[in-house]
Amino acid sequence: MMKNWTLNRYFFRLYLVSFLSTLLAISALIYLIDMIELSRRGRVAELGFESAALFSALRVPAFIEQAFPFIVLFASIFTLLNLNRKLELVVARAAGVSIWQILLPFIAGSALLGLVATFVYNPLAAYAKAQADLIETDVFGGSSSNSRGETIWLRQNSGDVRSIIGGASAAMGGTELRGVSAFVFDEKGFIAFRIDANRAVLDDRQWRLFSPRVTRIGYPPSYPQEYRLPTTLRPEYIEQRVTDPETISIWSLGAKIEVAASLGLNSMAFAMQYHSLLARPALFIAMTLVAATVATRFSRTGQSGRTIAGGVLAGFMLYVVTFLARALGSNDIVPPVLAAWFPVVGAGLLGVTILLHQEDG
Repeated sequence: MMKNWTLNRYFFRLYLVSFLSTLLAISALIYLIDMIELSRRGRVAELGFESAALFSALRVPAFIEQAFPFIVLFASIFTLLNLNRKLELVVARAAGVSIWQILLPFIAGSALLGLVATFVYNPLAAYAKAQADLIETDVFGGSSSNSRGETIWLRQNSGDVRSIIGGASAAMGGTELRGVSAFVFDEKGFIAFRIDANRAVLDDRQWRLFSPRVTRIGYPPSYPQEYRLPTTLRPEYIEQRVTDPETISIWSLGAKIEVAASLGLNSMAFAMQYHSLLARPALFIAMTLVAATVATRFSRTGQSGRTIAGGVLAGFMLYVVTFLARALGSNDIVPPVLAAWFPVVGAGLLGVTILLHQEDG
């Protein structure tokens, strides 16, 4: 028992070190690519190098969240291949240690990393993404903060004033819009004038648009310090329509789903994000099992490339299936619970089946 405990701790430590090393390497690569992309689009010159570096750093955690399954896959493959290359797995198997005892510390590590990624890392990444979206809206006049990647328009009526207002992103619980455009209609239903502003705040049944540009047909634009546009919209409704689920932490998603249901809105995108986060520990375990199917068998020198390619291909197929299931769940074609868990459970069962066949024939 003590020997197995020592061996498990050794494998567990190697796996965590491999995961952290892979995470740092991929984070640095993503950060470098994002900085190059910002420079290519001329945004480093607009922001300044220090602000651009901060902006890119705020975007990296969200990209890492998307890459987490592959990081787990690569870490598992690299660790198992390294143990195979040093014949440590061969010695362990010869000593009577089964494949399941060998994989136990890897599965435990994946479950632990999945819990940390879901309940600790996700809130930090969601906050960083929200801040990056606000910077993008303020500085560049656009944002990808909503799930469609475009401005969402909201129709509003207040007394005799009928208008449509749109924002690229929402902040402060739906009481603040960034990248705002509004169209006000006359009594006949034609557009009377247009208002554009970088920022609008909801205050006592009216929108306060700061430093707007008011454009009327046949007249030059005017630039008042502030424009007040009446509205009956509730902050909860605005936030549900405009906010990207990826900018909301798992601790707040449950409440957002309830609010959307109470307002009669489609909450499937929020529900899909919620169940995907809950399924993340199981997804990490499934990725580890997929890695084990190609990396636990002894490979001769020169066969590591094919092993890695096989593992990456299997992981990529699982990722594509998960992505498609997520799209189906977000559009209410498939229940979000089923869309989030079916690919994970299916991949896990497939990995177990292959390992059983390799172990027992």
